[in-house]
Amino acid sequence: MRAHLVMLTGTLALTLWAAGCRDDKGSGPDAADDSGVHLDPDGGESTDAGVDGGGTASEFACNVARQEGCGTGESCHFADLADGGTGSRCFAAECDVVAQDCAQGQRCTYVTEAGATRRRCVEPGATPEGSPCTLAPTDGGLAYDTCEQGLFCKDARLEDGGTIFNCRRLCHATPQCGQSGECNTVLRLEGTTELPLVCGPPSAKCDPFGQDCTSPLGCYPSTSGPVCAGSGTRLEGESCSFSNQCAPGSTCVNAGSGLACRPLCRPGGTPACTTGTCRELDGNPGVGACAP
Repeated sequence: MRAHLVMLTGTLALTLWAAGCRDDKGSGPDAADDSGVHLDPDGGESTDAGVDGGGTASEFACNVARQEGCGTGESCHFADLADGGTGSRCFAAECDVVAQDCAQGQRCTYVTEAGATRRRCVEPGATPEGSPCTLAPTDGGLAYDTCEQGLFCKDARLEDGGTIFNCRRLCHATPQCGQSGECNTVLRLEGTTELPLVCGPPSAKCDPFGQDCTSPLGCYPSTSGPVCAGSGTRLEGESCSFSNQCAPGSTCVNAGSGLACRPLCRPGGTPACTTGTCRELDGNPGVGACAP
C-alpha cells in the first residue's frame, strides 16, 4: 500500500504527495516502506485533501470534500487515472465509509475478496481509534480489519524501523477528523483505483521563501498554509500531479492549461515573477504562483 497526501486549493489548484508503503500481504492495511521521506512515524503532512479548486474536468470529475458531482448511490474519491496521474472520480458502492450508511449493527469498510477491494457493509470490529489492529479473514473468503465503525487499519513506521498498524479515522475533509488531525492521508489499496482518505497528524509550518525545512524536505503551500514536505525535482513548466514533485521554490498549479510546476512569488513584493502574473494561492496569505 502506498500513502499519498493530496491537497487542492481554490484560485490555483495545488497538490501534495507524501512517502508511503507497499503491502507485503496483498491486502488493505499493510507494511513495508518503499519510498522517500517520512515526516513522522506515519508519513503524515499537514494538507487538506478536500478543497477541490481548479483541475481540468478530465482530472477532477467531482468534489471530494463536499461530495458533490456524483449521482445517487455514488461517492466521490480521489482516484488513479489511466494516464498514471491522480484525479477524482465517482464510484458506485454498497455504502459510504464516512457517512457509515449501512444497516444498524454494521459498518462500511474496504473489503478484499478474490483480489478485488470494494466498500461493503460488514460487522464492526472492536478496536478503537489509535489502537493496534489487524486483518480478520473470514470463512467466506472476505478480509477486512478489526477496527470499529468509521475507522481503517493504517500502517505506521516506528523509530526502530519496524511497522505497527493502528485504526485511523476515515474522512472526506478535515472537519470530519475532529481531534484526530487533518484529512490528509490518501491510501492506495490493492484491487481498486479508489483512493480513500484517513485523518493524519499536521506537519511543521515553514517559510516558502526562506525554505527553512530540514533537508531533504522543502516548503510547499497547502490549504492550511505552507508546510514541510518531501522535495521534488521537476522544473518550471513540467507537468505534475502533486506540488512537491516540483523543485523547492515552486509548486504544482493549474492556471487553466493543466497542472504544471510554477515558481512561487509574493503578490506585490519580492520575489516577483520574471514572466507571467503573480496570483495568490488560497489559504496561503502573501504566497502566490506565477501564472502564464
